[in-house]
Amino acid sequence: MSYYDGFLNVLRLKGMLLGTLLLGTLSAQSTLSVKESVQFALKNSPTLQKAKLDTRKSLEQIREYKSSGLPQVTVNLGLTYNLKLPTQLIPNIFQGKPDELLAVQFGTDVNTTAGAEVNQLLYSQQYWVGIKAVKAVGNFNQTVELKTEEEVAYNVVKLYYQVQTIYKQRDLIVANLEQINGLLKATDLQYKNGLAKKLDVDQLRVNQITLQTQLQNLDLNYEQGLQSLKFAMSMPQETQLTLSDTLSESVMPNVDPTYLEPTYQNKLDLTLLDQQTTLQQLNADQLRATSWPTLRAFGNYNFQGQGNGFGSQNWFGFSAVGLNASIPIFDGFYRKSKVEQVKIDMLKIAEDRKQTMQSLQLQHSQAKQQVASYWNTLNALRENRKVAEEVYNITQKRYKEGIANITEVLVAEKTMREVQSNFLGNLLQHQLAKVDLDYANGKIREMYK
Repeated sequence: MSYYDGFLNVLRLKGMLLGTLLLGTLSAQSTLSVKESVQFALKNSPTLQKAKLDTRKSLEQIREYKSSGLPQVTVNLGLTYNLKLPTQLIPNIFQGKPDELLAVQFGTDVNTTAGAEVNQLLYSQQYWVGIKAVKAVGNFNQTVELKTEEEVAYNVVKLYYQVQTIYKQRDLIVANLEQINGLLKATDLQYKNGLAKKLDVDQLRVNQITLQTQLQNLDLNYEQGLQSLKFAMSMPQETQLTLSDTLSESVMPNVDPTYLEPTYQNKLDLTLLDQQTTLQQLNADQLRATSWPTLRAFGNYNFQGQGNGFGSQNWFGFSAVGLNASIPIFDGFYRKSKVEQVKIDMLKIAEDRKQTMQSLQLQHSQAKQQVASYWNTLNALRENRKVAEEVYNITQKRYKEGIANITEVLVAEKTMREVQSNFLGNLLQHQLAKVDLDYANGKIREMYK
């Protein structure tokens, strides 16, 4: 057995062991399109589930805040057993000696109280502004949830196409390897019959080993890509995932002008900043509202039992109603300072919005240029690929006819492989540029949800 044959056997053995290991660890199967992958991720993403829980929590916070404006009812029960009544000193007016102090004890051994009290907020400017604020927080959390969906979808779509590109590269290597195997078999037979050189066989074997090594590396890269995709989808790693969609080699005949139009003004990033501005404005309004009076009403009704034993108590009822007003007068300019701080935060948000708008404009412009650029490159590479494949086929035919040497065949094969790889790379970049453009325009979530 030659060195090359031994090396090939080692590679085949490694491939068989790797395949056996992977098949032994997979317990479930899923065949998903890119849209189904996004839907799976949106259903299972822990990050998105946390955002949904924050939205639910904000609804409870609204109920919590509203509860302070509803009647507050309290029931009070009390029982006191005086082991020893307290002693007080009073002037001895009973015996006509006011200058003399007399020690007396007042009260009963058992005192029992039972009653109910109702408090109702009648007016509070701070309360009504607070209602608006907690509702605005709920709207903000809902937007955060939508933004999280957008980010999850964006990451899954990009990973999906990257993995599919590796798979198509693998198909090209397999096709090229089959051609090299056929050529090697024919050349080896010619060598045994004295019609070819041993150098030709060795060069083909080296090329064969190179392609087989690339194929194994692509298999590993493909598996790593699937692992990353499953992680982004929150899919168990033991699940066997098959991707049904593939990168289409058909490019747009012309770049649709309407597709390139910017719609980033509706991007959720800007919505979040606008909602932050609203929250800060409501925060300032709530601080100002603390200078307004607060009015509350209360009412209670109680029973009190007194006696020296539990069975001999005398019961008496008493009740009261009233109003409580709280009128702030001076807080040492605390409120003014807090409002000024909120205004500063609002100015910072305005700067953030300006910078975000510029970033979105740049993102859209670059994605649009990349779509057009890769479209032009793809058309050129498609022609190059066609020519390279024709040159390789002709060179291979000429070699079999004894007109060309093996070096010409290998050079043509290498050139064809490079052009094919460049075409796939640009096809991926063109697709990712389209994804970036959809993301920049805020369309990624609706397209794949």
